[in-house]
Amino acid sequence: MVKPSEHAVSQGEKPAVVAICGSAASPRALLDLLRQLAPQPNMALVIVLQHREALNADAFTQALREAGHDLSPVENDAPLVAGRTYLPDPDVIMSLEGGRIQIQRAQQRAGERGTIDSFIVALASDEDGQSIAVVLAGTGADGTLGFKAIKEAGGLTLAEETEEARSGELARSNHPAALADAVLPIDQLAERIKEGVRQVFAAGVPQGGPDAADISVALASIAAVLRKRTGHDFHGYKTGTFLRRVQRRMQVVRAPDIAAYLDLLRESPEEAQELFNDLLIGVTQFFRDAREFELLERLVIPALFAGKTREDRVRVWVIGCSTGEEAYSLGILLREHMATLDDAPQVQIFATDLDGRALAAARAARYAATVAGDMTPERLARWFVKEGNTYCVVKELRELCIFSQHSIIKDAPFSRIDLVSCRNLLIYLDAELQSQVIPLFHFALKPDGVLFLGNSENVSRHANLFAPIENRSRVFRRVDAPNRVLPNFPFTVTTSSTVASSPVERPLPHSIQPRTLEPSLVRQAERFVERHAPAYVITDDRYDVLHFSAWTGRYIEPVGGTATLNLLHLIHPDLRIDLRGALTQAAEGGAGRPARKPPRRTERTQLGRRRRGRACQERVRGCAKLRRAVQGRTCAARPRTGHRRFRIARPAGLHPATRGGAARDQRAAASDRRGGRVHERGTESVQRGVSVAQRGTAIGQRGATDFEGGTAIAQRGADHGQR
Repeated sequence: MVKPSEHAVSQGEKPAVVAICGSAASPRALLDLLRQLAPQPNMALVIVLQHREALNADAFTQALREAGHDLSPVENDAPLVAGRTYLPDPDVIMSLEGGRIQIQRAQQRAGERGTIDSFIVALASDEDGQSIAVVLAGTGADGTLGFKAIKEAGGLTLAEETEEARSGELARSNHPAALADAVLPIDQLAERIKEGVRQVFAAGVPQGGPDAADISVALASIAAVLRKRTGHDFHGYKTGTFLRRVQRRMQVVRAPDIAAYLDLLRESPEEAQELFNDLLIGVTQFFRDAREFELLERLVIPALFAGKTREDRVRVWVIGCSTGEEAYSLGILLREHMATLDDAPQVQIFATDLDGRALAAARAARYAATVAGDMTPERLARWFVKEGNTYCVVKELRELCIFSQHSIIKDAPFSRIDLVSCRNLLIYLDAELQSQVIPLFHFALKPDGVLFLGNSENVSRHANLFAPIENRSRVFRRVDAPNRVLPNFPFTVTTSSTVASSPVERPLPHSIQPRTLEPSLVRQAERFVERHAPAYVITDDRYDVLHFSAWTGRYIEPVGGTATLNLLHLIHPDLRIDLRGALTQAAEGGAGRPARKPPRRTERTQLGRRRRGRACQERVRGCAKLRRAVQGRTCAARPRTGHRRFRIARPAGLHPATRGGAARDQRAAASDRRGGRVHERGTESVQRGVSVAQRGTAIGQRGATDFEGGTAIAQRGADHGQR
């Protein structure tokens, strides 16, 4: 029986569709949720399971029946009916089209089908905001793309609360929960779903409510609040899309009407940021602006690799990477050029964004079938694997990219970068902030580095720092400036106009001005540091790397799987335990009370020769206490204010990453042995020569004796003749 507060759909009216997704390997949480969520007369419930073939279908069906859910058959082209529960069969991919079920046989192996994403993406496209997606724990990254699509369409996304969510680790994950509008325990999810279904039918303008004119006035007021809070003007945004995004946020925050939501928006800067993020969803794609990418492929990418060998690196920084399409597009170009080289350098792509939810989708590396229209069939087949109705980036390409949360306004930049890509971000910054960000790019780039901007962006105010590679292009070459500006962090912004991705920063005192250094002095200092400084990294308090020095590659061996900047995941396994101990000691020493500094000593260890043939020695300072605890002294750490800087060293030959130095040492030792043998043979020759000389001397002495005897005989003969 329908309760008075519930809304039963009329004939021809589409029901709200709720997709509950989980893993067939652990259905307990799913059954607990369904016991609390009775069938609703205005809701069609679809259960989508990973590894469906592993489910005990009879036991599961019986448990559903006891919970009040009778499964309806899933038939191709059958309509979704309100009040019914659906469970697709094993080895099929289910989608929706026009409110009707579409079934196709799975072409991939179990676990490689994108079962959840395939259905949720189709649901978002078909239901136009009348949908709720729920993902329970244990599905991995499957569902992340679907959550993004549901939010773009104006639907609601919910996830089960896990230990990872409670510990705040979701921001660095690729799980759907990182994008969810609410992360709740099972006992609260059922009530939130029921409330969401009621809001779906209340989202339209109810009878007797505000008319179109009142809604237009409310939307104009919301746009004014956003302009004040974020500095971006949405007055020209499409009314239908704008209203749909606002209604979605109303559903999330449970605002009863648009006037109440406007009041909340005025009081909450956080909600203004959330609405701003929703309005920016879906503005990126692979190889966006094909002409610019063709220019990169033709002129820029080959120049980045020119003169480099496998001992070198090509470093790329993608700023505002969103859900990863641009980072992977650049990765495709770089990989394709590397395939033409016999001795290719290593490539690193640092992709950063302030929105942790977008980064979760980027790490998942799964995209809708529409990506097939963004590139050639050859590239699609080479760099993507089809999983259900989605495409997943191949592992070879995923391993190039390291995704991390980073604010270009507040956080220090990466350095020694070959290519900086910052597309369609500057348009959200005011002129004052742009004037500080452009020199930042100049600072981060190597000499002759390249800056890649969006079509609506330029560097016309900084013509002394960058020059276009081609006329009317948005690809610029770094120019050596007469004076190099050293940026200060965080940037200062005025209170009247702020950047969307950053809160208002307090201005620095007028006496603190940016300093400048002569280019020659800067280059000399960089060369000096490069030559003599030991390898080090700078991390934050969570051990995420903020900066790499040169020559750290020998200590780094990333683990397989999701890309990360966490130092404990990057360091070689042989060093991980000792490094963790050093990090712990550094944290304890800098935790608010001054730690006693133990006596220090200095060791030197030969790490092999650099390319120019100079022997490189690294000084490793470590505390005596750590030296007693860690045999071999593999690392030492010193706390820094806010960050930690680690100097890492290891005796040559013990670490797989230093095998090159060990091999050189072995060759040198072999050469020494050969030289020793030559020396021994030379000594033997000298000794033989001495023996010959000695024999010659003896013969000479005997000859002299004979001569003296002959002389005596002659004298006696002469005496006899005289007589």
